[in-house]
Amino acid sequence: MNKYKLLTNLRGLMTPDPSQLWKVDTLDDPNIAISEGRIAWIGRRSDLPSEYSKYEQLDCMGRWATPGFVDPHTHLLFGGDRSQEFNRRLHGATYADIAAEGGGIRETVRATRLATVAELVDIGESRLQKMRSKGILHVECKTGYGLELESESRLLQAYSELIERGWSLDITIMPAHDIPVEYAGRADEYIRMVSEEWQPELVRRFPKVASFCDIFVEAGVFTSDHGRQVLESGRKLGLKPRIHADEFVHTGGAELAAELGAASADHLMFCSEKGMADMARAGVVPTLLPATTLFLGMKDFAPARAMIDAGCKVALASDFNPGSCACIDPLLILRLACLQLRMTFEEAFTAMTLHPAQSLHRNDIGHLFQGAKAELLLWDVKHPLELVYWMGEAYMPEIVSPR
Repeated sequence: MNKYKLLTNLRGLMTPDPSQLWKVDTLDDPNIAISEGRIAWIGRRSDLPSEYSKYEQLDCMGRWATPGFVDPHTHLLFGGDRSQEFNRRLHGATYADIAAEGGGIRETVRATRLATVAELVDIGESRLQKMRSKGILHVECKTGYGLELESESRLLQAYSELIERGWSLDITIMPAHDIPVEYAGRADEYIRMVSEEWQPELVRRFPKVASFCDIFVEAGVFTSDHGRQVLESGRKLGLKPRIHADEFVHTGGAELAAELGAASADHLMFCSEKGMADMARAGVVPTLLPATTLFLGMKDFAPARAMIDAGCKVALASDFNPGSCACIDPLLILRLACLQLRMTFEEAFTAMTLHPAQSLHRNDIGHLFQGAKAELLLWDVKHPLELVYWMGEAYMPEIVSPR
């Protein structure tokens, strides 16, 4: 892109307002001035300052401009897929049945451990290209399908290569995703290994690649005490805590996230009222994953309305992974948020742009105010509400980007 560009002939612009919780601004007939990769000015065409009128013009052909989607919870890199297991579940097999036969996450771990760094990079790039084509411009990506030091290291190496190739990513270290077969029945020992040896070594090998650490606090997996141990260890290494919490039962994960000042607590289908209040006070961003609830055939969607009423800054994410949510479609997430989480369109849109960016401590994406990164979406719609209203439509935005 030319360093100085003026976006003209826009039907309208819609953006969350970073200065006011849940406020969404719309503007008819706007111009957007871009200077050296940043938004320099936004306003009505009739109010354009003369200094920007000399910029090279880009005709937006009557479309709507919005910020790009930010996905703050994905398990992007893994080998293989579990489509056959998915079909077996449709035929009546339970997750426990499949796991007892050595399937489930163990199948993904086996495939991921066999993958080379080059293969993982190719897999990741293909998935990121699909995400970007749908309007997802920044992605949080977790490790967690290696469950051993060298495999987790290869995942971090692949993420490092993807960042070097120009992909806009935040990386989370998560070897505490599950208990590997080598440590069956020895969760305490595994957590000690992750906390005291693996996390420090991964940070040493790949300095500044990862910004966050995470753990799956859930019945039958890891306890709140395990979560505290892993996340406090990560924080000493400069990693900010995130946490999988309260997905299938209430575990106190939201309360732990608030206690530790985590950037986010994710899933939260069984979050308590105390957990909501604690997160609101601590500034923890509850990140809800409605496509996972749908994919698993569960009835209990996360209580988004109660969280909003409690003062929480809710975000939405895909939870893209091979076992419980093979989804990279942001419009499906947006629609589920409106129809199942009972969020308004403006709330859901904010929860897919501004709030996830804030949970990742990214202040220059997720909105279109002055100083933001000049990477945005153009939608061929009469109004952005159509993105939710026409449920079967696979709207594909054009991306305006300094890349």
